[in-house]
Amino acid sequence: MTSQRWMLAVCFSLASGTTPDTCRTFGSGIVQPFNGSSYYVRSNCPFTLTRFTHNRVECDITMRRGDSGLLVQVEIIINKIRTVLQNGSVLVEKTSVSLPYDHTYQHVFQYGIYTKLRSLLLPLSVTWHNVPGGIDTLWVELDQELSTDMTGLCGQYNVSGNKQQLIAQSVLTDDTCQTRDPVSTINSTCRQFLSMALDCLQTRTPLYIQLCEENIYNYGNSKYIGCAFFKEVVQLCGNTSYVWSTWRTVTRCVPPTCPGDLVYVEQGPAFVPSCSNPSPRLTNQDLTSSCVCPRGTVLNDRADAVHCVNASSCPCVFSGRNYRTGDVHKTKCQSCLCDGGRWHCSENTCPTRCLIEGQFVTTFDGKQYVIPGKCTYVASQGLNWTISIQFSEREASLKTVVLQLFQVQSFYDKRTYQTNSSMYVLVQTSFGMKLQVQMSPEIQLYITPPKSYIGMISG
Repeated sequence: MTSQRWMLAVCFSLASGTTPDTCRTFGSGIVQPFNGSSYYVRSNCPFTLTRFTHNRVECDITMRRGDSGLLVQVEIIINKIRTVLQNGSVLVEKTSVSLPYDHTYQHVFQYGIYTKLRSLLLPLSVTWHNVPGGIDTLWVELDQELSTDMTGLCGQYNVSGNKQQLIAQSVLTDDTCQTRDPVSTINSTCRQFLSMALDCLQTRTPLYIQLCEENIYNYGNSKYIGCAFFKEVVQLCGNTSYVWSTWRTVTRCVPPTCPGDLVYVEQGPAFVPSCSNPSPRLTNQDLTSSCVCPRGTVLNDRADAVHCVNASSCPCVFSGRNYRTGDVHKTKCQSCLCDGGRWHCSENTCPTRCLIEGQFVTTFDGKQYVIPGKCTYVASQGLNWTISIQFSEREASLKTVVLQLFQVQSFYDKRTYQTNSSMYVLVQTSFGMKLQVQMSPEIQLYITPPKSYIGMISG
C-alpha cells in the first residue's frame, strides 16, 4: 500500500512542474507522458514514443534503449520523411547532415547544449541531449493540444493511461529484447540529493526516492543515467531555486565540457550571440543549459565556431573568403571596408543595365526570366519616355524597338533602319539614358537608365 501512495505522489509532483504539452523520457527508462502520469520502464526493446495524425500529416516517433540504459536510436518520421538519431549523428533519409539543417518539412539546429528538430508541418518539436554512448534526455513538445487519437508511451491528452497497458500497446516486435519489472535498492546519493530539495518537493521528497532508485539500479557506474534524473528534478524546482548552485556538488555530476573558448552555464541563451547574429532574439523559453562566450565577446561563427572574439574584431565574408577588420575589398565598381563584421561600401559607380536578348530578360537588379513572344511589351518607362518592344510572330526574336520621347517617336526597325558603320545603333539622350540596339544577326536591346531615375522606372 505504501509503494502505491509513493508512485501516485511521484506522478503528481512531476506533473506539477511540466507543461501538459510536453512528453519526456530520460535516464534509463523514465517516461513522463503528456498527461503527466510518470512511470518507469526497464527495457531494451524498441517502443513507439508517440504516433498521431494531424491535418493529414502523419507523425511516428520510435526509440530504443541499449544495455547502457541510454537511448541508442530514435526514429522520427513526419510526412514520410525519416530522420534517425544515432551515434551522435542526425541522418535524414539515410544521409548524415550537418547543423543547422533546413528541409522543406523541418529545421534541425543547436539549442544550447541540446539539439532540436522543429517540424514545419506540425506544431511539434523534438529536443535531445547527446552524451557518449547515446541520448540521456529527450523531449517531445506540442505547441497546441491535438484533438486526435495518440498512441505510444507518451499517451494522450486528458487520459490517464495505465502503465502496463501503455507499455504493452507501444512495444514493437523484437524477439531479442527484454522488458523487466523495475527493481530498486537503497541509494545514498538519491536520498542525499532529494533531501537537499526539501524546500521545493516538501512532503513528496520520499516519494521521489523510489523513482530515483529504480532509475539508477544497476547503473551506478554510469555518469549520465543518474545525472539526467537529478537535473530533471532541479528543473522542477524552478529557475530561481538555490538547488541549481549545489546539486552537482552533492551528486558529483560533472558539467558538460564546452569546446574552444566557450564556457558552460546552467541557465543561458539557447542561441549564442555571434559575428553573424550579435543580438539574437530570445524569449523566456530560450533560457537553457548552454555553452556561451565570456562576457563582452561573441562567437566567431565565420571561422571554426568554437572561439570567441570582440564584436569589433569579427571578420567579414565575401565569396566564401574571410576579411579582417580594416581590410578593403575592391571591385570594378566600388570599394568596401570591413568594420567589425560588416561591410561599408562606397556608391556603386557601374551603371545598371537591362538586357533583352530574344525572349531572355535580365532586369536592372540582375534578375533573369523568360517572356513569351508574339506580343508587344513596355520594356521600360520613366516620367517622359517609354521604350516598347514587339516580337516577331514567326520566331522568338525582337521585331521592333520604339523609343518615345515626349511626343517624338524614333523607330529602330530591322527592315527600315540601315547603318553602315556598325552592327549597333547607340542612342544617348540629354538626360543621361543610353539605348543600345544590336541590329544583326538579330535585334537585341540594352538599356542603361539615367542615375537620377533610379527608383522611378517601371516596365
